[in-house]
This record gives sequence, structure tokens and C-alpha cells, in this order.
Amino acid sequence: MILILAGTTEGRVVAQELQRQGLEVLVATATAYGCELLSKAYQGPIIAGQLTLKDLLNLIREKKINRVIDATHPYATQITCTAQEACRIANIAYERVERKASSIEVTGGIIPAADAAEAALIAAKFLGPMFLTTGSSKLEEYLKVIAADRLIVRILPLRESLEKCLQLGILPANIIAMQGPFDYDTNRALFKRYQAAVVISKESGPQGGVREKIDAAASLQIPLILISRPQ
Repeated sequence: MILILAGTTEGRVVAQELQRQGLEVLVATATAYGCELLSKAYQGPIIAGQLTLKDLLNLIREKKINRVIDATHPYATQITCTAQEACRIANIAYERVERKASSIEVTGGIIPAADAAEAALIAAKFLGPMFLTTGSSKLEEYLKVIAADRLIVRILPLRESLEKCLQLGILPANIIAMQGPFDYDTNRALFKRYQAAVVISKESGPQGGVREKIDAAASLQIPLILISRPQ
């Protein structure tokens, strides 16, 4: 059996193709929401939940997994490292599906950052609202140097994401719970509505709508901090 560690884009495509070829496939995704999205397009077994190294090794043994395909999000580094270690211990094949990067030329309006911590330090130098398009996972990094009432946070419409934002002091009026990716017009309208002084984004590729964010920010002459992909 092949285990596919999936986000919501590449994992679905790989699962559909391998199933079409008649191969036995099990898909694992981190959240119930991801499971719901995958189940609409892929008719096969799906499990949801965060997997530790122990969980993954047990799954490999119990389901007789002989190959793991890592099709998780480019920034989901923890599960990628865990999967690589599990496959090494279990002595089975590990493969990585790497999302194609966007062809982005770093111009005057784009400020590169190595990670969330560096992005936060750069953003803190600006006056006015900081529009965060990177979700809730690294909010703590931004709140170390930026006051909570200055952060506009766009997150997935999930209870745990909303609760985290509220617990960290993000104002309800500054939380946008919507499912992306977003087109140019939606990005532009939101950046303008919240009077963003700077926008923060990951380089999440065409599937993540990064080009539309860059163009929308540029049209409003708002600088955009672009977090590089982890290697």
C-alpha cells in the first residue's frame, strides 16, 4: 500500500492518478477540514490528524505501507522531516512531490524574508496595519514584535484557527476567516478595506495565489514581504 501525505492540492491529484492505475492508496491529511476537501474529489480511504513519528511508524506497520509520497504544503516542514525519518527507520521508499514555485522577480515592492521571524522584524518597521496572509500557524512570531491590534489576519474558516487568534488577542474585527486561494480583485479589495501598510505572504506557488497577492499589493503601492520557501 502507498501512503500519501496530502495537503489539499498535490495530494489529491497524486491519489486520483495512482488510484486510476489500480494501486492501493491511503491518504493522510492533517485536519478534518483537509479531509473534507479531499473527500469531495477523491473516492478512497482518508485519515485525518497530526502524525507523530510514533504514529507514522505504527501506520506503516499496521497498513503494510511500502512507499510514502509526501505531497504536503511546501511550508509543512515538520511532517516532511517526520516522514523522512519514519521511512528511514522502516526502510521503505520516500518520495517528495515539490510544488512548482512562482516565477517572481524581486522588485522594489517585494521584500524577501527567510522565515516568519524575519518577516515580523521587517513588518514591525512599518506604521499602520499589517495584513498577514499566512494563516495562524506562526502568529506568535509576529506578536513578539507587533502589537495584536495592528495585525489583520486572514485564516482558514476553522474553529481552532479562530480560537487561537482570539486567545492571542487578535481583535475580532481584524480576523478574516475565508477559504482561498484569492483572486486579484478580492485581495485588492481586502488590502484596501483594511488600509494595509504592508502585506506578508509565503511563496506558496501558483496554487497558493501568491501572484495575485503581489499584483494586488503593487496596484495599491503597498510593500509585500515574501517569505522564502524552506529548503
